[in-house]
Parts: sequence; structure tokens; C-alpha cells
Amino acid sequence: MKATRFGLLAALVLGLGMSACAAEAPKSSKDTLMYGVNAEAASLDPSTSKDTVTHMMMLQIYDTLVAVDPQDYTKYVPGLATEWNFSDDKTELVFTIRDGVKFHNGDTMTADDVLFSLNRSFASSYSSGIRGAIRGFEKIDDRHVKLLLKYPYAPILEVMSNLTFGIVSQRAVKEAEAKGLNFARNPCGTGAYRMKEWKSGNQLELERFDDYYRGPAPIKTVIYKLIPDAASGAIGLEDGSLDFYYLPAHTDYEYLSTLDSLATITCPGIGVHHITFNTTDGIFKDKRLRQAVAYALNRDDIVIGGAEGYANICNVLCPVSVFGYDKEAAWYPQDLEKARKLMAEAGYPKGFNVVFSMQGSATYMNPAEVMQDQLRQIGINVTFDKMERATYLDIVAGKRQFAASLRMINASVRDADYVLTRRVHSSMIGGGNNYSGYSNPDVDKWLDEARKEPVSEKRMELYRKVYAQLKEDVPLIPIYTDYQKFFFNKHLKGIHPHPVFRFPVHEMYFD
Repeated sequence: MKATRFGLLAALVLGLGMSACAAEAPKSSKDTLMYGVNAEAASLDPSTSKDTVTHMMMLQIYDTLVAVDPQDYTKYVPGLATEWNFSDDKTELVFTIRDGVKFHNGDTMTADDVLFSLNRSFASSYSSGIRGAIRGFEKIDDRHVKLLLKYPYAPILEVMSNLTFGIVSQRAVKEAEAKGLNFARNPCGTGAYRMKEWKSGNQLELERFDDYYRGPAPIKTVIYKLIPDAASGAIGLEDGSLDFYYLPAHTDYEYLSTLDSLATITCPGIGVHHITFNTTDGIFKDKRLRQAVAYALNRDDIVIGGAEGYANICNVLCPVSVFGYDKEAAWYPQDLEKARKLMAEAGYPKGFNVVFSMQGSATYMNPAEVMQDQLRQIGINVTFDKMERATYLDIVAGKRQFAASLRMINASVRDADYVLTRRVHSSMIGGGNNYSGYSNPDVDKWLDEARKEPVSEKRMELYRKVYAQLKEDVPLIPIYTDYQKFFFNKHLKGIHPHPVFRFPVHEMYFD
């Protein structure tokens, strides 16, 4: 198998990483990190987890073959694989397994553990949203495992860095099963920390794993304290009982920013709030009316009213923190005169009434209500049918019995392919996430080509074609990507922004 530049780059990064590991780790003036969270871990088993809060905690317990650079979330670096090499046709990827890595039970990690872990997660329903391009995994020998793809897939390193594909001890899993224990409550990984105690409804305590392959972490103990109420979390930050809290409320940002005892970072999000139209049935089948809505909206005001100002406007259907976002793209400016002209051309000079089908939470209703006021200016009178999530998914996503809706999609794979394919590829109509029913052969072709194209610049050229066509056809209107600010003890160092808030404690210390 020929080593591509991807594999050579990995080897170069490995060399740099090895040098960094050789340097003496910083000392920490404090042994325990008090980390407040608004929800409990759903599971500490990679094969049965996918939510953000759970993965924040699992990041300390497990490693993946491919890691994200803690200081730059756009870069991939060696994890439990020292390097990776693509086949010439980009449909196979061989990982070289790191030697001498220890599990928390003292066992040395083998290629059999790696294969067992990957197959176990691949077979789980929890990986269904990210495994679509993967055909399977094979062991080559004691140091190499092969990933088989159905087709070349450019974002595959992002997929393999997902904690759902974290590596577990095969012996620990089988022993837990034999004893009737739940592995999700008795985890065994290779991470910088291992579980010491999990008190449901209270806290999860992790202790430093001194045999971690990158060396012992500066902080000895991590306690994830369950504090569902954001106001209580803010109080904990203020009085010093917490060193970090996930997630403070937007309403507390201003006050927390005034406290000299705290530092802050801003993390871009991975979700795109957008309006989706039914392009095949109902009033918005007429493209001119979709364009009229686009011209009627002032998205700056929607950000202020819908996200309290803590969001970045998106001009394309891609989060600003994700590969494939085009920062040069432009969207429709607010122009009420053009909007009214399009309304008249479509046969509605006096406007019309329409129902927007909505999931009834504040996440969606706050921006929708701002939009409602703006559309009234051109004679579109919007009322809302508010639904519970299950009903919404059945009526809107499943049966497509709706005129329009305001919705959000998260880039679980941080790549434009994940978002665009789900929302606008015709293969996703009926049973998929293409709620609008939008179908354009050119868009399908460009998306298919971009997914398989290994050269980033060429991928971007294809995505720009997609964005231009979507701007013309308006099956949906991108609005914004929200972001979060995190506040923490000013003496806590080594925290860097990450779109899904994965902060490795191994990198942290108190000065």
C-alpha cells in the first residue's frame, strides 16, 4: 500500500508530539478540578453514547485512533494510532497501532482490542449518523488495522476522532458481561483518567491514570458535579466552589465577565438555525415566495432576539466552525420592496396567511417570533403549530405535511458534507433529513463529488457551486450559528476552544 501525504503528515506530527511528550509537564498548584455540568453522563461506554455532555467526560477516560489537536480543533494528530495511510483509490485506510499503551486494568492494548472496539461501535445504533461511508474494519497484523470505505470519504479522519469510536479493553468488556455488570458503569479505557466513583444524580469522580501513554496529567482528580440549574452554576463560579461550569446561561455572561477571579473562552457552535420550506407542496412551492421571505428578513435582529446576540450569521447552510463554510458567500439583504414585488408576481400582492410547524421549545420559538414580526411587514401573516418533538418529527420530517418550519441541524461530523447531504441531497427525501423535498441533479452531483474529493481547495469549489444554487432556489434560509462562552477559574490553564466542547483535562493545570 502506498503512503499518501496524509500518512506522511501524520508521521511528521507524531514526531512533533513525541518531542512535546518528552518535555516536563507543568506542575499544578491545585490537585482537584471541580467541573460543574448541567446533565449526567448517559453512559461511559463509547458504543452507547453520542451526546455532548457524555463525550466531554468520556474524553478523559478513552482515546481514539485519531485525535483532534487540543490547541487547534481544525487539525488531526496521532492518538492511539501513530500514523495512517490511504490506499491509492482512497477506499482503504491503514492505522499503525501505538506500542506499549496501557488500559486502566493494566493490560497492554493490542490490535485485537482495537478491532473489537471499532466493530462493537460500528454495530451500534449510536454510530448510525457517522458511519455511513464505512464498510467495515479488518486486522492486518499485530500492529495494523484497516478501515474499509464504501467510497472515498474526505471527512473520515473527523469520523475516527469521534468518541463513539473510542478504544475499550476487550477483556474488561467481556468480564463485565460475564459478571452481569454494565460496562457503561464500569469503564476501562486508555485515557489520562479512570473512573473512581459514580454517584448517580450527584457526581462522577475520576482519578489520574499514572500509566497514561503521554505521561501523568498535572491535575490528580476531576469531579464532574451535577448542577442542572445554570444560575446555581454561575454562583459556583462566583464563589469559587466550581473551577468550570457547562453551560452558563446567556443572561449571566455580562455579570460573569466582570469577575476578576474568572477567565473566559468563546467556542463556536456546530448547529445552523434555518428556515425550511416545503418545496413540493403548498404555497411555498413557488420559488418567488421563498425568495420574498429571504428578502423580508433582517437576520441581525433575529440573532439579537433569538439568541440574545450570541450567534454568528450564516450565509450558507454550514456552521462557521466547520470545514466547507464559505466566509465570502453573501445572502439576500433585507429589501422589503423586492420582497413585495416578488409577492405580487406570484399572485399575492396583499399577502397571505400561513402556518409554520414548529417544535415548541424556546430554542426554535424565540427566533421564530422575531421572524414572524418581520414577515408581517410584507403581508405574510404567520401563526405557529407548536408540537412535541416526536410529533414534529413524524409530521414534518416523516410525512412532510407542513408549509415551512424553523429548525436547527448539528454537524455531528464537522464537515459541510454532513449538513448539506442531509438537508438538500435528493437521496434524503423520504426517511432522511431532506424535509423540504428539494431535488436538483446538479446539487446532488456536486455533493457526491465533494464527498470523495481529497483536495480541500477543490472541495470548496464544489461547495461554492452548491451554495450558489441553493441561494437561487431557496429550499431553505440559513440564519445563524450560535456560540457559547465558558467561564472558569483564572488560574486554570490549558483550555482551548472546541465546537463540541471537548476539553482534555490532561492539558490543564492550575498556575
